Amino acid sequence: MWKHIRAGLAVAALMSGAVAFAQSTNSGDITGTVTDTTGAVIPGVTVTVKDVDKDVTHTFMTNGAGVYDTNSIVADHYLVTFTKTGFHTYVRGPITVLVGTTQLNATLNVGSSAQKVVVTTNVPLLDTADGASSDTLEAKTMQKLPQTGQPPDWQAFIWLQPGAAGAPESSSTANAPGAGQVSVNGNLPFETVLQDGATTTLPMSQNSDVTIFETTSEVKVSATAFSAQYGVGNVIYNQITKGGGSRFHGVGYEYFQNNALNAYAYEFGAQNVKQPPLHYNNFGFSVSGPIVPHKVFFYFDYDKTINKGGSVNFTTVPTDAVRNGDFTAAGLPTLYDPTTQVVMTSGNCTYTGSQYKNGVLTIPAPCVQRKSFISEYGSNKIPAQMIDPVAQAIEKYYPEPNQPGNVSSGVPQNNYAYVSPSNNPFTKYFGRLDWDISPKNRLTISETDGDNPQIGFSPVCPINCGSEDVSRDNAQISDVWTVNDHLINEARFGFTDQLNFFIPDTYAKGYPGKLGLTQAVADTFPNVSTSPYYGLGSATNAVYKEFVFDPSDVVTMIIGRHVLHFGGEFLIERADSTAWGNIDAGDLGFNGYYTAEGGQGTQSENGAAYADFLLGQEHSWGASNKPEYGARQKLPQLFIQDDWKVRPNLTLNLGLRWQGNTGWSEVKGNETVFDPNVINPANNQPGAMWYGFSKANGRNQLIAPKYNTFLPRFGFSWQPEENTVVRGGFGVYASTWSEDTYGRGMGDAFGQSGGYSDNTSGICPVVQLNANGQSPDTTDPGCGVMANGMSYNDKSILSTYLSSPTTADARNGQGVSYNMYHTPVPLNYQWQLQLQRQIGQNYAASLAYVGNHGENLPFPVDINQVPESKLGPNDYPNGQPYPLYQQITGSTNNAVSNYNALQAELRKRMTDGFEFDVNYTWSHFLDDQDSSGWGSRGGYQNYQNAFDPSANYSNSNFDIRNMFKGQAIYQLPFGRGRAFLNKSALLDEVVGGWQTSFTFVVQSGNPISLTTGKNNSSYNQSGDYTQFPNLVGNYRLQGSTKSRLKEWYNLNAFAVPANGTYGNFRRNIITGPGLSELNASLGKTFDLWPSRNVKFELRCDATNVLNHASFGQPGNNAIGKDQSAQITGTTIGGRQVELYGRISF
Repeated sequence: MWKHIRAGLAVAALMSGAVAFAQSTNSGDITGTVTDTTGAVIPGVTVTVKDVDKDVTHTFMTNGAGVYDTNSIVADHYLVTFTKTGFHTYVRGPITVLVGTTQLNATLNVGSSAQKVVVTTNVPLLDTADGASSDTLEAKTMQKLPQTGQPPDWQAFIWLQPGAAGAPESSSTANAPGAGQVSVNGNLPFETVLQDGATTTLPMSQNSDVTIFETTSEVKVSATAFSAQYGVGNVIYNQITKGGGSRFHGVGYEYFQNNALNAYAYEFGAQNVKQPPLHYNNFGFSVSGPIVPHKVFFYFDYDKTINKGGSVNFTTVPTDAVRNGDFTAAGLPTLYDPTTQVVMTSGNCTYTGSQYKNGVLTIPAPCVQRKSFISEYGSNKIPAQMIDPVAQAIEKYYPEPNQPGNVSSGVPQNNYAYVSPSNNPFTKYFGRLDWDISPKNRLTISETDGDNPQIGFSPVCPINCGSEDVSRDNAQISDVWTVNDHLINEARFGFTDQLNFFIPDTYAKGYPGKLGLTQAVADTFPNVSTSPYYGLGSATNAVYKEFVFDPSDVVTMIIGRHVLHFGGEFLIERADSTAWGNIDAGDLGFNGYYTAEGGQGTQSENGAAYADFLLGQEHSWGASNKPEYGARQKLPQLFIQDDWKVRPNLTLNLGLRWQGNTGWSEVKGNETVFDPNVINPANNQPGAMWYGFSKANGRNQLIAPKYNTFLPRFGFSWQPEENTVVRGGFGVYASTWSEDTYGRGMGDAFGQSGGYSDNTSGICPVVQLNANGQSPDTTDPGCGVMANGMSYNDKSILSTYLSSPTTADARNGQGVSYNMYHTPVPLNYQWQLQLQRQIGQNYAASLAYVGNHGENLPFPVDINQVPESKLGPNDYPNGQPYPLYQQITGSTNNAVSNYNALQAELRKRMTDGFEFDVNYTWSHFLDDQDSSGWGSRGGYQNYQNAFDPSANYSNSNFDIRNMFKGQAIYQLPFGRGRAFLNKSALLDEVVGGWQTSFTFVVQSGNPISLTTGKNNSSYNQSGDYTQFPNLVGNYRLQGSTKSRLKEWYNLNAFAVPANGTYGNFRRNIITGPGLSELNASLGKTFDLWPSRNVKFELRCDATNVLNHASFGQPGNNAIGKDQSAQITGTTIGGRQVELYGRISF
């Protein structure tokens, strides 16, 4: 890995000799203007900046405009001295310098330089250097607050930032979401995380490497209208690590959790559920100090996590009666026998019964009519001889219900409680070296390495269980060269990788043979879908290897009142990976169409997915087994930023950034997607498969290069009076094309894959479960090739399972993926206007308006959906834009977003043993669709019209209207150095050194989308759970949150739209339960050896200290049979206690 660093630094050095490439910084910067008492600028003032931690001094001088700029000094504590003959010497500090710019102006009095004016206060709380919305998470504060993560992590404190909101689907970590699960100021989770100035955000998953908490010095959060010096990403998190100082320091620490300390979470009426085990230890040590005094400093940390625990979870499993085909329980749907069906190829099918609106339902041909099991056998039971033997073998892996469950539509929901164990060890190392080669040259090297060999568990291991080994590495080397007082160069090379190896426990164990599944195409357990029951299957098999190389360079020039930064970076992104779940025996889909009276058209009233499963009637089949591929992308970038000090109290920030993008390609041409411009030989019309190795139709790679992205930035900071600042800014920002989101078709050209779905609206299955899949299914009456003069499911499933096809029409009749060749760069327009007021020396208040607009955002849809104008009887496949294909899943990349917020904040820095920071945000966030990196961290992505994103425009998943958050630290006023009981050393051992702290969040709920759970007798959707319902009543229910847990909204207020029409109830109209949490900490510090500064801290932290239940979202948010508006989970678990010990010298 270090050979890459050496090579990259050489590249960065060569580039800095001509056009400087640069991005961000890992350094602090003190800048300002020196004037006399009349306000006239003073040139030639010597500015001496002393790092009091490292005992290193640097000297600068003001230019003709009285401006000085230290640029690129280590973030630390400094004493700043201003000296010029004829003026009193002015000394300020020690002050805390964080990453970014610290504004420090000085006024000199006429007199002898031997006379000093010393000001010991820290810098003001006002932001006077720029117009950005940003904040800094300092380690000294984070380490005093209660920890909510496992292990402790700075990301938990992002949640406390103004405008930070999580999606409801992130509820398992609602009180400690990662940076990639949070929307800040209307930015969807396409963020960039840096470590010491170099990117750690990976190109494929968009995961980021996060520093060890103990090694974190600070995190600079740039959220809105920030400098052109920062590149890809709408929000930037710059992690700055700790370094060594002039004295040796050491720390040993441990975080300890055990279930014996914790309280139960809300149990939802569960019976005899034991509290899950928890044996959690995070421990480590760090040591730092000088190697060569005043020249070379080191820092090293070892961190180990042992996490053996679990969580209580609930799922739904079939009862013994249902497993045996008995659906006589009250509320279960009536079943119909597919072996009795009559297929109508003309005219209409008419169905009667109280379950249908007005007692009758008419469906035009082709349609089907079946007899019920009740009419045949006198009972709503499937005869034992009709149950498929493979289904019988598969269902033996279901556990027995152990809870009564909450019955909904005859199904006992969440009738199985289980403790899901976790074994999540993590070992990390960190090292940093700072070398002041000369007073004008500093070299910084840092590296983090970690390994996380965890196990994935499920309710029914080894089914759905497997090993998940993740290792990661991050390193950077930076060289800061001060050419003179007014010219500085900072070169850097960064490298990050993450290696993921996932292997299912059922792999190569002979499960297809045990089940009798002859249609299996790989030796692992098949994936079986029978909603609303838990889906059995194989854990993920995948190899994910991601790399990012980040050479950069930045030049700083001070010319008069202008501080110029210019340069760029050259991101090199690489993904050597397989498809997710690349070893697949088969995805077997069952949905209740074939036990419904009229197939898909009546499935919402009768039929059951599990009954289809027992009969072996598969609605869909698919499988994919692919080799590793090599994806590549490069992003060259240039920028210029001018921080113009128009006056000592007015600064303008003017910037422009250019970003290029080569687009994704694969080293061997292992790419294939549907291309609407490639001619299909089957009909000689546009619309066929494109292959990367063929470069057909002039298309050379998956995504075309883009070299015309220009991103202007503007900001200002005006200080009309000493204690007031008006700030604001505007900027345009670009997100990356992460491979997981923008790489559909990558790696799909080679290997084997295929799939087939029912194209008969629930008349004929694609295959029988006990069949070998080598011929079209003809089991049910009227089904087969050209049956009744019509082509029904005329392919065998295995005929679609192709090995490295090369022809444009090879995947005709299948579902395929689509990737827009000329993909637009997703852009984000950000602006803010803020008023800050300092109250006294230690309080500051602010009021801000923050806005955000996104465009060219992903809109993942089926581009082969039947357009609204062609909806109607027999609209499939002739109504589709590309009738030779089934679903064509991709993104039209034309979604937009809008965010407006009012944010108020009041903070007090630590004085008199007390500090706090509280904020309130009112906001409204609307968009066409939420998107993010890997794992749909933006939440659910529902839509009903692929061709009209504006019809989907509504509240975002992240739309939380009201948020009140805060933190506080209080040193109890007892003992030595405190106000009371401060005389006795013995008494101090008991009452002295105590400190308490709190964090809290109170916020309204996230939105909820409702769907119909069916496709409305038409191929107008891309899959189930995408059509919105019609509103026919009042969905709002009265009562407290707990009184509405079994029915959060009125299901009877919604109806399935008429055939061939769309629903009128938009996405995300209903609001889910709110969230509130109070976390607390109490600890004491013991002075074990005062003369050696040896201290021991013992602390107890409690998350959700009041054990207050905050509830999750209801059900699966679909209307109709088998659906529920019931809430069965919480967003925050019960009170969890952590003990913390730390010894330091």
